[in-house]
Amino acid sequence: MKRPPGWPSWLLALVGLAVIGSACTVDGAEGDGSSSSSSTGSSSTSSSGTTSSSSSGATGGGQPDGGSGGGATFGSGSNFTSVTDFFDYVNGQRDNYAPHDRWAGFPFTTGYYHTNVTWPLAMTWSDTAAAAAQAEADAVAGGASPSGEETFANPGQLPIYIAGLNTGDYMVGGRERPGSFTTETCTLCNANGFMRMGVFYHDPGGDGPVLTRLGIGASDMGNGDTWWVMRFEP
Repeated sequence: MKRPPGWPSWLLALVGLAVIGSACTVDGAEGDGSSSSSSTGSSSTSSSGTTSSSSSGATGGGQPDGGSGGGATFGSGSNFTSVTDFFDYVNGQRDNYAPHDRWAGFPFTTGYYHTNVTWPLAMTWSDTAAAAAQAEADAVAGGASPSGEETFANPGQLPIYIAGLNTGDYMVGGRERPGSFTTETCTLCNANGFMRMGVFYHDPGGDGPVLTRLGIGASDMGNGDTWWVMRFEP
């Protein structure tokens, strides 16, 4: 793990705790050393432990009109009603984690922390990325295997899938289960260290291209579940 020169490990730990807030719970043995708490699609937990709108001050430009997402469908148990909601949620979480060190590489296994911020906190909406994300979401909902490498999953959580690491076609996908955004076993929120490292404070720091645009895809998987795809492009 890389750390700023001269920063002792105890100081990094104190800074990490101050950033995430005392109301959060620490991951288990597979955790990244930062804390997390459950979030809703319409609000997100700030670094002070309070709740603020995920779209306030963190929304990128060029959002889809009405949030239809060009064919996106949502399970009956989804916490979101549009791809715009999820787009704002991702940008809100990236904004909340602004004070946190960035993570480069695959979560936990091959990556490292750093402070060389190259990606914007708030992504700009991309129709082309959204079309590719929607095609992936529909394929998975139709029975295809998710693209990318499967992450580890903490007890009660499901894995996410990461494809195109350090390329101009970076993609992260995962399943939202009904009511999961109100629990500590949430797969797509900040309770999951893989989402934090892979999306919320992910930044290659020069190891890959600077990605500034984001498209969202969603597909109803039945039984109330939704498969979500986040596609990042330059």
